Amino acid sequence: MSQTKVIWTPTERQREFLAASEDEVLFGGSAGGGKTDALVIDALGAQNRAVEKPEYRALILRRTYAELKEVEDRTKAIYPLIYPGSKYVEPEWRFPSGARLEFGYLDRDADVMRYQSRQFQWIGWEELAQWESDYPYIYMQSRLRRPDRLDIPVYMRATCNPDGPGAKWIASRWGIQPSGLSCRREMMAGDKTFRLRFIASRLDDNPHLRDTGYREQLMRLPDDIRKALLDGRWDEPSVDGAIYGEQIRLAREERRITAVPHDPTLRVDTWWDLGVADSTTIWFTQDVGREIHVLDYYEASGEGLPHYAGVLDRRGYLYGRHTAPHDIAVRELGSGRSRIETAASLGIRFDVAPSIGLEEGIHATRMLFPRMWFDGKKCDVGLEALRHYRRAHNKSTGEYKSLPVHDFSSHAADGLRTLGVAHKATIPRRDVVRPRPVQMGSGGSSWMGA
Repeated sequence: MSQTKVIWTPTERQREFLAASEDEVLFGGSAGGGKTDALVIDALGAQNRAVEKPEYRALILRRTYAELKEVEDRTKAIYPLIYPGSKYVEPEWRFPSGARLEFGYLDRDADVMRYQSRQFQWIGWEELAQWESDYPYIYMQSRLRRPDRLDIPVYMRATCNPDGPGAKWIASRWGIQPSGLSCRREMMAGDKTFRLRFIASRLDDNPHLRDTGYREQLMRLPDDIRKALLDGRWDEPSVDGAIYGEQIRLAREERRITAVPHDPTLRVDTWWDLGVADSTTIWFTQDVGREIHVLDYYEASGEGLPHYAGVLDRRGYLYGRHTAPHDIAVRELGSGRSRIETAASLGIRFDVAPSIGLEEGIHATRMLFPRMWFDGKKCDVGLEALRHYRRAHNKSTGEYKSLPVHDFSSHAADGLRTLGVAHKATIPRRDVVRPRPVQMGSGGSSWMGA
């Protein structure tokens, strides 16, 4: 009698993930728990034989295109054995039934527009914590639909370790506690209840990695990273080379990150970093005695100054100073006008921050930090960026590079540095100015820290 060849056998935790019926399921925790294998098998829709239906469409996402290679390689080793005749034609698998599984990447929030008119019945996210914002994840839920003739559930599935820049929003969405134990929760959207489930992954759950030395490698990591990757804990990890890490830690300890009330009788000052091809950020503050109350934070990309004039107007604050970095006075080649002149035509009269060195500006901001009280909800996005603002570590020499890493965290940090260098500057205050209402156009991506 011929024996059936076993192609792939799930671990107990993988089996739990594959059998889950909740709308959103996250398989995460320690490294080496077999998360990638679980995701690529689940994409086949084993519960309802979805991949055997011609209309079935699935999508696996990673943050960058280069990172997809590992997932692609794993599917090439498994899929043809499970479904002979399956073909990989980059960037998708084509199955004998006509069903298709696509690979994609979302490096920036705006990349979701590539899927604006698409529909999928299953979307999987590999290493979800690499997305520092939840915007791509939320947007892609709108792409989860099924044709009337295809009677199967639609699912969102994800895997991750708890050490990425997006770990905080992920823990909040799924209700994951620092211990990292499995949990369930429900979320209302309109009149529909969505069920969410987190399945904890542990290295010990994966028998294939026993006696490989992998545990010993993880044991050598710094404590906070080891707790995340070996123990599967979701404590907020420290950031190696963090520039404002100690200042934010003290602010949390001293409970200066809290609910900060807005006093309508006091002026609100704004502190800017003005991007050209990238993000513009605005911090909103009030001076209350010697305290600096950081009320709000706003960030957007791909927008012109009229957009930000509209943002100020909609906030409805009684404004005092608007302060921008020193390079705002540079004239643009196309228009022959500086952005400070363009802003003035929109009703935003900018003061210009003193031009001092980067390190002096960082030092001035650190010195001002003990006086700052942050609204934890409205400034959440900005605070998370500040926590990740860092210098790169050269592991071979043990030294840190002098210049900070330029990434998503830079713009919030540069905006706060405007506050650091200009807060005590002897710049005369102007009369209160409300920006002129403007007609808003479309384009770009934006979010608030609310």
